[in-house]
Amino acid sequence: MKILFFVGLFLFPFLLSAQEANDEIDDFSKVKSAILAWADTTFYDYNEPRFENYRANYSDEYLIATMRVKSIERSIKNLKKTYSSGYYKESDETYKKSLEELEARKNEAVASSYNFMRKVDNYEITFWANIKLDSGMHNYIKHSIVLNHEFTIMHHEVTGSIGENENASILYR
Repeated sequence: MKILFFVGLFLFPFLLSAQEANDEIDDFSKVKSAILAWADTTFYDYNEPRFENYRANYSDEYLIATMRVKSIERSIKNLKKTYSSGYYKESDETYKKSLEELEARKNEAVASSYNFMRKVDNYEITFWANIKLDSGMHNYIKHSIVLNHEFTIMHHEVTGSIGENENASILYR
């Protein structure tokens, strides 16, 4: 039983970082899907969508929760280093008790960061697409888009284009 506990403690940080990476990939795909759904209902015709400069603006509460986990991990690392180098002045019993308490606090902090309801304040991304204009031509147009934590578009703005069609405007649905 103790072996499983220690194996779990060893693998837990790796599982945590893998979960964070999966959440980031999942959020990015949800942002892309929301923007494509918006573009489908907004533009008369577009093609070749491209996404750049994705950024998730995490909430202060979520950042504090994740920093708490990292802080406890540093405390565990320092405790182990102090003990293994011989500078630990307390008994072996006290060391084991302190280590178990830190591990329990870390597990609690990880669980609370997993179950966080609102990780981000918003998402920002640049969306490029070859959009049909009223001149009949397609022009590659850049939009700066902001989505809320529920992947709803809150703000969008044309911020650039490639090609010259200054007298033409986008054909909307």
